[in-house]
Amino acid sequence: MTPCPGGEVSPLRYLRQLSLDLRGAPPTPSEYREVASLGAVPDAMINAFLQDPRFLERVKRWHGDLLWPNLGGFELRIGANLVVVPPLHQPLSVDNINPERLLAIMDRRSDEPVCPPPGDPANLTAASCCTASNPEHPACCLVRNSTYNPDDPACQAKSRALPATFGYGVAVGDQQLRGGVGYLGCDSALEYPPPRVAPDEARWPHDTSGRPWYTSPRTARRRYYYDAMDVPLPYDDARHCPNYCRRLEGRGSGGSPLRTDFLPKVRTVNGVRVEGDEPGAACPEGFTEVANPCDNAVEARLATHVELRREGARLTRPFWARGHWVNTCAYEAQERAVSAQRGAPCNLGLYVESSCGCGPSGAWCAPFTGDNAHPSRTVSRLRDALNREPLELVASVVARDEDYASAFTTRRALANGALAYMYRHQAERVGELEFGASAPPEALPDVPYDDPRWHAYERAPEHSGVLTTPVFLARFATRRARINRFRNAFLCQSFLPPEDPGPPPTDRCHRETNLARRCGCAYCHATLEPLGAAWGRWAERGARFLDPAGFPSFDPRCATCTAVSCPSRCRQYVLAAEAALAGAPAGTLWSYVDRVQDETCLIDDGPRSLVRAALEDGTLQACTARTTWARLLNRPMSPDEERAVLPPLLRDFEARGRSFRALVRAIVTSPAYRRVD
Repeated sequence: MTPCPGGEVSPLRYLRQLSLDLRGAPPTPSEYREVASLGAVPDAMINAFLQDPRFLERVKRWHGDLLWPNLGGFELRIGANLVVVPPLHQPLSVDNINPERLLAIMDRRSDEPVCPPPGDPANLTAASCCTASNPEHPACCLVRNSTYNPDDPACQAKSRALPATFGYGVAVGDQQLRGGVGYLGCDSALEYPPPRVAPDEARWPHDTSGRPWYTSPRTARRRYYYDAMDVPLPYDDARHCPNYCRRLEGRGSGGSPLRTDFLPKVRTVNGVRVEGDEPGAACPEGFTEVANPCDNAVEARLATHVELRREGARLTRPFWARGHWVNTCAYEAQERAVSAQRGAPCNLGLYVESSCGCGPSGAWCAPFTGDNAHPSRTVSRLRDALNREPLELVASVVARDEDYASAFTTRRALANGALAYMYRHQAERVGELEFGASAPPEALPDVPYDDPRWHAYERAPEHSGVLTTPVFLARFATRRARINRFRNAFLCQSFLPPEDPGPPPTDRCHRETNLARRCGCAYCHATLEPLGAAWGRWAERGARFLDPAGFPSFDPRCATCTAVSCPSRCRQYVLAAEAALAGAPAGTLWSYVDRVQDETCLIDDGPRSLVRAALEDGTLQACTARTTWARLLNRPMSPDEERAVLPPLLRDFEARGRSFRALVRAIVTSPAYRRVD
């Protein structure tokens, strides 16, 4: 069969090709008519395509294929995982724990509570509950308002009637805080006042300092809801702080009690054994009753599984709740930044204790689903913002016709509401990934949390374009992975191992600790190790900048501690047990191991030094041109094109200030793009 001859595409086909490549959509009828009339695609139309906002969406898509910005495999956690309080002693499930479902209930009429029925409750409607004699009934919320109105007492009553939320923190939950053997929140039906009430407050009895109190059902004495430091206290009655039992003689060494030597009190109801401290409950034979202290003592308690300590809830308006009031356990409703007991910053993602809560506006806790594949809307919004951040940055460089290389060196960044809120309030409390604030709070965009627009701001001096965005640092979690992705995607330099198998396994070079010199590894690592030093001041498996003031190249404190006693910051250092394997002194910052002088300078300069070097030898420009060519022509340059087309293309790229938009224009107006073979 004789092949069809090649040639230049028709103007209409050229128009369609341009529109699909540059805008991701076919031409309009009017554009077809104009090109048919002129017999060519006018320059003004090509320029309009390149200025179309859809072109920037194409740019983002192309760079997404290069940067792989996807944190889908990370279980992002903001401080404590916030969940809905389940019924006492019932396990949590993926279907019922996400507090965001409460917002849907607040906005829905079908779940209104009914009034005490004067007759058949089936005949009652929400409207019949909302009467002049009962104006604050929860049903009035949506009868009087088209949507949830946080200023309407009836809407607040509706929130108060729903289950409370709590942060179950780390490990197996908040057993250290409230006791029990599973996840245990507060009593959502027991309302707590704020820590201090106004002098003229009539609803809550209080002392002269404003501390609210109640009469304990257990002792008939005055009992405060909060201690002197305004830390919530468990409610003092048999239901919330039940007494329990201890074996008369412990089975531990010297008769000391073990955890299994404590049991709850029991009673029999209709032939069924029931645990608790209700009337009629008693300790089994061989046990004695222990009075529950019902306090906030922080020392370890062997009896934690039976020594329950539960508080009530109060209304808060967390950042994720779209302005709704949310019933929140009193411990989690606290706003102090520093623990009143430990003196350490409050972080429920690291430890649970009674004086730390979710912070102002609940910023340090986020709704949780228990399913990383289907995270809460709040976590999804943050993850999506982090994924989009580098692409928005590249698009901003292209939109301004800036030097394309500044996408890898600029301090400018962009943030929408969710991302700005995280950097401002949550960066130190994001779990699984170790974050740091990208700029001082005053430099970050001051925009509403739910603002979808992207706002520019200037990051701290150590930042270097997309190469220090959290998603790049996390997606390529090690220094080796980061330099490898940069070389592959933007320098067009990949590693191909040599065919020579190298020395036999018995050769001493196989035991070399420095991979840049180890046989079998050196071919790649002789390049990877020195250049990877550019990220030496960025934590591996995280997105935190290791400031030299806080992370010197050698820290004697990390040289002498053990894996058990070392603070978390020493994870960045060679510990004593690792010194022999690392071939470096204990206390050395890992990024300084096996470094020569030039490499330590690269650590100080950061990734932008790699970009400068790639610009000087033309590698970055040439790779950008070849990659963009392959994207638009759906094939790589041929050897002849490498010789004849690439040099003038690069000269034009440089002459136009390395404008990516100008580079694309040069390619789509080239004879090769307009030809079909």
